[in-house]
Amino acid sequence: MKKNTLALSVSVVLVLALATSHAQVQRSRSQVELLEVGTFYSGETTAKTGEEWLGLHVSAHNSQIIPYRLTVRPVEDTVDERTGKAAMNEVTVDQPLEPLFLLKDATMLSAGPVLTTFGEDDETSWKHLVAGQPIDLAVGGVAYSLEVIGSGESPECSDLELPHNARLVLKSGDKAQTLYSLGWHCGEESSWSLIWAGDLDRDGKLDLYLSVSPGYSSEKRLFLSSQAGGGRLVREIAVLVKSDGC
Repeated sequence: MKKNTLALSVSVVLVLALATSHAQVQRSRSQVELLEVGTFYSGETTAKTGEEWLGLHVSAHNSQIIPYRLTVRPVEDTVDERTGKAAMNEVTVDQPLEPLFLLKDATMLSAGPVLTTFGEDDETSWKHLVAGQPIDLAVGGVAYSLEVIGSGESPECSDLELPHNARLVLKSGDKAQTLYSLGWHCGEESSWSLIWAGDLDRDGKLDLYLSVSPGYSSEKRLFLSSQAGGGRLVREIAVLVKSDGC
């Protein structure tokens, strides 16, 4: 009887420990904040002057994760009529190598070189994602494709960049994962683009930085393979939403 009680107690402790560990992992994922240098409306980021964020600097020969110290300054010629304070802030970094994006509390990443297989640090290298034109990618000898898939023809969507009920799907081997979907009828004024692809977390698998802007704002999403689990290829770890005009 004592042995059974002891075994049960050990089992309960292990379950609680695993549950706590899982909750901590989930919490760390949800706390990752994504940012880019530039101007933001005051409520669009929690960034403060003096904070250190990790940033990805992309170049043709030497992409790397770098620790950056941030400066956040109010844009003086923008005024919030409700508060009388600057409505927008400018985010800059302390180094001349400008990051493609910045991350706070990304404990799964560390400074150092990373592999880039697609993308540079300006919008001219973005690849628009349209139906019927999959993008082929590869990391660590593994082939992937990124593809826009619709659910059939619709007259209302015929002149738009994205098809009826568009989904953005990542495929590799016999796996296919929907990364993003419209969730509504047509993609009016929406634009999806691949910004960057490579191995940010150094696990030998594909990571992605995407723009899925709905037209009235700028929306970026970062996906990492090391955080996936559950038979998935990647997991979204951070989202950046900016209003038009920033």
